[in-house]
Amino acid sequence: MPTIGIVEDHRMTRMGIEQVLARSPRLEVIASVDTVHDLAESGLRPDVVVLDPTPYSGTSVLHVIGALSATSAVLVLSPSAEPRDLLTALKAGAYGFVTKHADDTEFLSAVEAVARGSFYLAAGLGGHLHSELSRRSPGESQGLARREVETLRLIAQGYTHGQIARLMALSEATVNTYVKRIRAKLNAGNKAELTRKAIELGYVDETGPEPAASPGPTAPAAVADPLRFGVPAQLRVHQLSGR
Repeated sequence: MPTIGIVEDHRMTRMGIEQVLARSPRLEVIASVDTVHDLAESGLRPDVVVLDPTPYSGTSVLHVIGALSATSAVLVLSPSAEPRDLLTALKAGAYGFVTKHADDTEFLSAVEAVARGSFYLAAGLGGHLHSELSRRSPGESQGLARREVETLRLIAQGYTHGQIARLMALSEATVNTYVKRIRAKLNAGNKAELTRKAIELGYVDETGPEPAASPGPTAPAAVADPLRFGVPAQLRVHQLSGR
């Protein structure tokens, strides 16, 4: 059973989060503390940390999320839906982002998705993220080759390595090589991290990926718990797992 830690400096809010998480038989809260320091002092290493980033302003948010991400998947529970805050959390290593306006059902879905190693972005935030990404050039300073960019886009759309090989008319071994290079260049360890990087770099935009021509062998398989990305219909039917 995935273990959960809560870092929230308002006691009543923290108790409310605990009550919501207690409704899921698939999650176990093992820490509920005021600060990241308190969590470190406890010696506990939960699988997922639900973090309110409000007390950590400026560059300290990057350091806090980055440090937590070394041992846990971080789900940011933010009072803000500002594009800059969202992009900062993703760049720092967060596996998910929801606002405090989310209802109980969505919040539980987010925690359970992140606990499985999936990337989760709350519904309605896709447009916010797109507006921030539009200020910069896609792939800026990442050194990805054209075919590597194509591969990354398809990974973010939920395709397997075998499906990507067929779509790009390559061998699966070649695709595996591309993926290894992409992971090394982007410092990403799995599909969830690659998806986050693809979003950060502007390779997944507001309109979403092109739909597959048919539901045949090249189409990505739909799953029960979707990646939530607001507008793009294709993204909503694909979970990207494998922390």
